[in-house]
Amino acid sequence: MKIQDQVQIRNAELKSGTVNEEDRTAVFAITSEDVDSFRTVFKASGWDFNNYRSNPVVAYNHRANDANPDNIIGTTEAIWMEGTTTYARVKFEDAETNPLAEKVFRKVKNGTLRMASINAYIDEARMGISEEGEDPEVVYFTKQRLAEWSVVSIGSNPAAFRRNEENLQTLRSAVYQEETDSDNSETDKKRALTRFDAQLIVNQNRLVK
Repeated sequence: MKIQDQVQIRNAELKSGTVNEEDRTAVFAITSEDVDSFRTVFKASGWDFNNYRSNPVVAYNHRANDANPDNIIGTTEAIWMEGTTTYARVKFEDAETNPLAEKVFRKVKNGTLRMASINAYIDEARMGISEEGEDPEVVYFTKQRLAEWSVVSIGSNPAAFRRNEENLQTLRSAVYQEETDSDNSETDKKRALTRFDAQLIVNQNRLVK
């Protein structure tokens, strides 16, 4: 089964106290291993940032492919993990080079913009394995590649939530089918799903303390 164009809504958080006006940088918590409201988890060990590091652009509202180059507002200086949380530090372009980047940076600094959205390609997913301390009702993404991330002005809306629920049900069905067709061995449970794209729309609700 091939699953395409999946939209999954996630929370991402601007890390408190990380906006540096002199360096024009800010740190976002991109993802963690917390079980989200849609009963899914991104395993920290499954992240692959290699392709992204070769072109680490940060856009505004996912407009990196637009004709206007100013929609690319900066670059990711670093991606790292603290425990099972993944952080990314964005460096915004200067005001002279990019007035839009300046405006977005100021709004991030003022707390007006607190949302981000990442686009990842999921290569493997499975249901939780109780013997490993996981919830068997939760979908675990075990291999995923970061494609890009953006600072966004609107994190989510009812239509996006509805679409997310529908796509997640499709995903769950595919995972269950994979495991039903197998002998339910631990090895079979860990085998890959057919590749699909998952756009992660991030909705900022609170700051990291």
